[in-house]
Amino acid sequence: MKKVIFTQDWMAMHPYEKPNEVDQYYTELANEIYHALDEACFTHQFKNVEDAKQLALSIAGYFEDVISGAGIWKAFTAECKKRYGSYIPFYENEDDFVPNSLNEDVPAYDPEEINFADIKFLCWHHYQQSSYILEAVPFLFSTMTLAAKLAYNLLDKEYETAPENERLITYLSEMPVLENPNEEEEKQLDEIHRRDTLAWFHYGCYFNVGNRQRLQFALQQMANSPQGLTEPMAYSIQMEMTIASRSNLLALTSLEWLEKITAEMPTHKLWEDKEFKEKIEKMEASVDREKAIHDYNLLKAKDYGDKFIFLEDVKTLKEFLNEIEFELPKDIRFPQKYEKGIIVSASPYTGINISFGFAHCIASPENPYYNAERAEEDCFSIISGNGRPLPYEIVCKLIDNNMLPDANIFTSRYVKEEGLKITQANLQFLADYYLMGRKDKDLSPAELW
Repeated sequence: MKKVIFTQDWMAMHPYEKPNEVDQYYTELANEIYHALDEACFTHQFKNVEDAKQLALSIAGYFEDVISGAGIWKAFTAECKKRYGSYIPFYENEDDFVPNSLNEDVPAYDPEEINFADIKFLCWHHYQQSSYILEAVPFLFSTMTLAAKLAYNLLDKEYETAPENERLITYLSEMPVLENPNEEEEKQLDEIHRRDTLAWFHYGCYFNVGNRQRLQFALQQMANSPQGLTEPMAYSIQMEMTIASRSNLLALTSLEWLEKITAEMPTHKLWEDKEFKEKIEKMEASVDREKAIHDYNLLKAKDYGDKFIFLEDVKTLKEFLNEIEFELPKDIRFPQKYEKGIIVSASPYTGINISFGFAHCIASPENPYYNAERAEEDCFSIISGNGRPLPYEIVCKLIDNNMLPDANIFTSRYVKEEGLKITQANLQFLADYYLMGRKDKDLSPAELW
């Protein structure tokens, strides 16, 4: 077996530097997983071989997590269950929608064990996050299923003999100690450990695929800007992303994930520290929503608050905005060519939103521009945010009111019917994933509405 993954690749996912025999074991396992994925021709789906290697490393990291009892994946599945009613979107109840012979000998989902559904989800997630994928990726296709099956069979064979990574558990769960520290020294040590753990989890942990690439992209953008990139600016960008940026997985920050993962560990005190949380809250509160709330209230005052208004053209749009006393920005430019049907909606977070080109997707009795046939092709772009047509909180309102019944990630006519059913069953998860939104944060407090 040709070695394609090396010890340094595995160590890059861990919070310590020197490998031991446990790390050597998982490095070898990652290579076996890679070759299993290659046997299924799934590695060929990735244009960048590094993305395929990262998938193999992440599956090995997932296995290490379950075997060692780190609780990272378990925190994710528990949160999925709480929000959506299933441990793993799409795959836990896949057979209810699309019968698959590869699922026939798979035991029922067990959150304490390794699961075929987990590995399928990791395959889909990594493929969606790979560097060249710009569109939403369907989550049911045969090559991915076969790859997950071969990887699962490999892990299942190793399950009883795989070693626990005690160093990882110790790092994640135990507080560092000094001999006879004073209060200031102890506080400083906590701060260092919190910073280092957060940086490792955000950029190194198998769970957070893509964050290193996102950081590099952000830094490169700044470097190419007229103001350029200095070392202090680079550090500031990195820290802000580490602390505040959300994950596609349930739109939680790394800080929020660590708080959940360590819930029953001594290190939990790092993530519930009052002083540290206040700093984060100040950072989040820096966004000024005064204008957004004011504009939303203009609609609310006319009894349009939670409603979607469908207008024929720019002329009727301007008349409506004049009616609610909304002043358009002086430099605004409307499309020269557009189809009939303009959507006006509002929220206390983004104010008044004007959308062109999507009215045919909105199934509302008040919408004369709805077209079911066209909606079949275009509707899912509202969920995936392709072109960013609507803000997250507005998308949630559409989902809650069943106004996107045609949203389907599957465009192939061979699976369109089954695809529609499973897409609709997972619509809120998909919106959360692609738009990185959270209803508990992004639609609250309720009194604003």
